[in-house]
Amino acid sequence: MKIGFPALGHGKERGILSADFTRNGYIGVYDTETENILVFNKEELGQGLTEWLFQEEIDTVITAGIQAMALKVFRELGISVYRASGTLLSLNVQLLSNNCLPLFTNEELYSAASCNGSACSSCRSGCN
Repeated sequence: MKIGFPALGHGKERGILSADFTRNGYIGVYDTETENILVFNKEELGQGLTEWLFQEEIDTVITAGIQAMALKVFRELGISVYRASGTLLSLNVQLLSNNCLPLFTNEELYSAASCNGSACSSCRSGCN
């Protein structure tokens, strides 16, 4: 299985998750069979992130945050999106393998807590 995640960067940072896919320029891919981590610059993918994930046969994503529209598109493509626990990829992969990572839900994305208390007028989720 291949797991996609918003990576903090290359090198020693490649096993660290960033906050979400919009605030960082890197996408990481963890292969559970080989235990390899590859990190790509999103600007060099040659296509949109969602299309790239689908093309690379990534069916699972782990992230601390995601916009409502991105969650909808990922789900339509059959990509499961799990809420990260902390920033260490290794911990999150272990939690996922033990069925201990929760899936993101629409309800939590639309709640005030997930918007960090910001006004709906400043939100880019498209839910309002």
